[in-house]
Amino acid sequence: MNFGFRLPRIAALLASIFVTAQAASALPPECPTFFPDFRNCDRHGRYEGFGHTYSMPFIFEDPFITTDLRVWGMWHQFPNSSIFDGGDLWGVAAQLRVAITDRLAFIATKDGYAWLNPDNNAVFRNTNGFLNITGGFKYALIDWREHNFILSPSLRFELPTGQDEVFQGWGDSVLIPAVSTAWGIGDLHLIAAAGVQAPFDQDKQSTSVFYHFHADYSVLEHLKALVEISGLHWVGSGQGTIKAKNTKLGFDPSLTVAQAALGSGRFEGADVLNLGSRGVTGNDLVTFAAGLEVPINQHLSVGAIYEFPITNRKDIFNQRVTMAVNLEY
Repeated sequence: MNFGFRLPRIAALLASIFVTAQAASALPPECPTFFPDFRNCDRHGRYEGFGHTYSMPFIFEDPFITTDLRVWGMWHQFPNSSIFDGGDLWGVAAQLRVAITDRLAFIATKDGYAWLNPDNNAVFRNTNGFLNITGGFKYALIDWREHNFILSPSLRFELPTGQDEVFQGWGDSVLIPAVSTAWGIGDLHLIAAAGVQAPFDQDKQSTSVFYHFHADYSVLEHLKALVEISGLHWVGSGQGTIKAKNTKLGFDPSLTVAQAALGSGRFEGADVLNLGSRGVTGNDLVTFAAGLEVPINQHLSVGAIYEFPITNRKDIFNQRVTMAVNLEY
């Protein structure tokens, strides 16, 4: 047998097999089914070019299935006509999201700590305390990445874990079903969301419908301009029985008594507080926000917006500045 003739062919075949095996081993592994962002999986849940949402951050949830940490800072000023006679609230919070699969994510959208500083120092003390905790899940029902379109329903629960010094820890939890969607073309990206805040005890807390619209445009490679409109419409009132425990009156008046005594009218707590006020059914609060976001790289961005009411009714919302650092996969 002519082995001398066959050996070069065999060597060439073995070399080809070796090269093919090496190339196959260098390919990225298939994206795992569960917790893909914690594995060796080159995945990015947010569609390319889309910015983050900033206004009313405790209830405005975008549709993307991401694993991320968002650290928030907020300065919120009260109107002079409010029960606080002006003053402000400072808050810090962190949101956490975990992509369980490519379509399902756990979301923790409310927590944090707040400092309440009313200008009505004759009645109210400066106080501080923890906010309630809200968590749940969202699912990408429609995920057409090739068409830049996604739609995700979500379901969250707000638990009364906060402190009454900042009007938290009240009621028997709030159910928050919602749906959000996003679509983009070129450098323009649109996000919208709507939902309901439905308390289990509707005598203690108010019921509201919320809606949000976001648009961002890539002005430069590392700069996005943002505009947002957010609205709250109250469809049910509580009984106004929450106690104001940070007063200098020597007793804890109910919210209804405090509102009547101070002539502030019936109001609610916007997106941060659910006060269960009487007589707020049918009221509307709509805000407009504008700001900037700086995408530092694919995973890290920072942004800030300035927000103010555009309805005649302000409740306790005069103006707000919201900032966030976003670390996302």
